[in-house]
Amino acid sequence: METLLAFVVGAALVSSAWAGCVEVDSGDYECHVYRLLFFENYEHNTSVVKKIHLEVVDKANRDMASIVSEIMMYVLIVVLTIWLVAEMVYCYKKIAAATEAAAQENASEYLAITSESKENCTGVQVAE
Repeated sequence: METLLAFVVGAALVSSAWAGCVEVDSGDYECHVYRLLFFENYEHNTSVVKKIHLEVVDKANRDMASIVSEIMMYVLIVVLTIWLVAEMVYCYKKIAAATEAAAQENASEYLAITSESKENCTGVQVAE
């Protein structure tokens, strides 16, 4: 015979509770909950007994909603993975094109600066 004990602090100023679940037989459970609440002017005490019947089966039978949910989960994972790969390829191509354009722009600026400096050097004479 097993007993489950728990201590809970609730919404009142100070409250305490303990619950004990005792197995009556293979599928029936009886839970006893005792709660003692301490307020400023008085103490409130309650006790509740709940009976729960559990039926254990050899093999779990899945309903249609859980099957559809699992299928949709895997389909969504595959679709989102494909979408992520496509976005990564698209962004990589866009970054590569921007890098190529920047490299060409830098090269043309370098050539323009070099030709300007050659034009400015015509006034300088070499001493013999």
